Amino acid sequence: MTSPSVPASGTSALPELRVASLTVQYGAFVALQDITVSFPRGEIVGLIGPNGAGKTTLLNAVSGFSGGVSGEVHLGDRDITRVPVRDRVMAGVVRGFQTVRLLDQEDVFTNVALGTERLAQPTFVEQWLGLPRQRSARRRDHAATWEVLALLGLTADAHRPVDELPFASRRLVEVGRVLVTRPCVVLLDEPAAGLDTEGRLALEEVLRSVHRTAPSTMVLVEHDVALVARLCSSAIALDSGRLVCTGTPQDVLANAQVQRAYFGRTAHA
Repeated sequence: MTSPSVPASGTSALPELRVASLTVQYGAFVALQDITVSFPRGEIVGLIGPNGAGKTTLLNAVSGFSGGVSGEVHLGDRDITRVPVRDRVMAGVVRGFQTVRLLDQEDVFTNVALGTERLAQPTFVEQWLGLPRQRSARRRDHAATWEVLALLGLTADAHRPVDELPFASRRLVEVGRVLVTRPCVVLLDEPAAGLDTEGRLALEEVLRSVHRTAPSTMVLVEHDVALVARLCSSAIALDSGRLVCTGTPQDVLANAQVQRAYFGRTAHA
């Protein structure tokens, strides 16, 4: 799947995602405090930490779903800190949510195709008159949807209502809705939540295949640290809204502060 945000040359052309002095505050409550970190370009990055660490808040701030933000969010040379959600999507930053949000009575194709609404669309007049831009956008969205369905192994289920699918397949439909915009930055909030061991392993393999086929910087919030260690090439640890450390998953998980915060024990124990 070739992305307009990700040139065919691969990860070297991907814009770097980074935040500087990022703070998110709601009244007196500071959810994130002075976070400065770069997300390794073109890698699958695990974002870990205990409940309340600020992981989802960081995804919200990067994707534009959070208020109370100070500091900076950069995508390549562009400051997107104040850019609306839709414009961030157009720039290639797209996120998924922890809770599956699907139209149960609609088929898989329709649910995935809904993600293309985030892209530039013809005006009402162009749609009403069936002008060339309308036809071109329809062909683009149709092709992108089929490409993603094939990538996720969902082609055979394209015309099945999603409420007939097992939970693991519903998760993939949600991921497909994110990927159909062909992003350069993919933000996934606990995509393995609710899956059994078999489902987690299957999702892991799909995400690995997706990342290999359609290069992106993929940021994965996940409590399953074994999955993070297997799938991710780097990790970022948060605790109580603060950055603890970054590095390989093995180095981050071995960090004494991460051990105390995440597991409630010392690294030696």
